[in-house]
Amino acid sequence: MKQLIFILMVGSLFAHDVDDDFLKWKRYFRGGFIQSENNRLGVGTYFRLKRSTKFTFKDVRLFAHWISDDDTYFKLRYKDSYKFIKFDNLYKFTVVSFDRNEKIGLNIRSHGSSGVGIFLLDYSSGHINSEISFSYDIMDHLNNNWKSSYLKLGGFWDNELAFMESKLEFEALYQISDAEANDNLSRIEILFELFFPINKNFTLITGYEREHFFHKSSGYSIFFSIGYKSPLNLKL
Repeated sequence: MKQLIFILMVGSLFAHDVDDDFLKWKRYFRGGFIQSENNRLGVGTYFRLKRSTKFTFKDVRLFAHWISDDDTYFKLRYKDSYKFIKFDNLYKFTVVSFDRNEKIGLNIRSHGSSGVGIFLLDYSSGHINSEISFSYDIMDHLNNNWKSSYLKLGGFWDNELAFMESKLEFEALYQISDAEANDNLSRIEILFELFFPINKNFTLITGYEREHFFHKSSGYSIFFSIGYKSPLNLKL
C-alpha cells in the first residue's frame, strides 16, 4: 500500500494539467549574410519549429552558414523540456545536436545533454534561466567513436521591448573524461541576437556566435538577416 501511495504521489507531481493548458506551434525562417573573423563574407539560413504548452517545450533548430568551401557551419539541434507541475520554476530537459564547424577544424560532432534548469527571474518583458547538465560529444563518428563527457553550465536571457528583442545564450562545458592537454575540448559557446521588428511577421536580425576552446583553435561569426515567423494551426 505504501508503494502504491508513493506511485500515485509521483504521478500527480508529473501529471499533465489538461484543463489549464494550451498548445502553440510557431515556425521561424531566416536568410542573410555572414561575416567570419577573417572578414570573409558568406550567406546563412536558419529554420526553427517550436511547440509549447504551459508545462512542455519542444524545439528544433537548424543553422547553416556558408562562407567558402573550407569555412562552413552547420548545426541541427532538438530540445525537449518540461516543467515540474508543483514546482513550475524548475524543469528537466534533453538536448541532441549534430554539427559541423570547419572554421575550427570540426568535421562531424554529435552532442547529447540531459539535466535540469531553473527560472531565476521571470518578469513582464522577459526571463532569465540557468541550466546544469551532464553532456557528451562523439567526434567524427564516421571514422571512430571517440567520446568525451562534460559538466555543462548554461545561462539564458530573453528580453522583449516594444521596439527590440534580445536573446543571450551562454554555455560553459568542462571536460571530465579524456581531457589530455592536446585533446581538451573544454569550451564556451555564446550566441547573442538582436531582433528589430519590421511588421507582424518580418524581423531584422543581427547577431554574434562564438565557440571558444581553451586549448584549441576558436572561431566566431557575425550575421545579419531577415527573419519570418508565424503561428501554425496544428493540434499534435
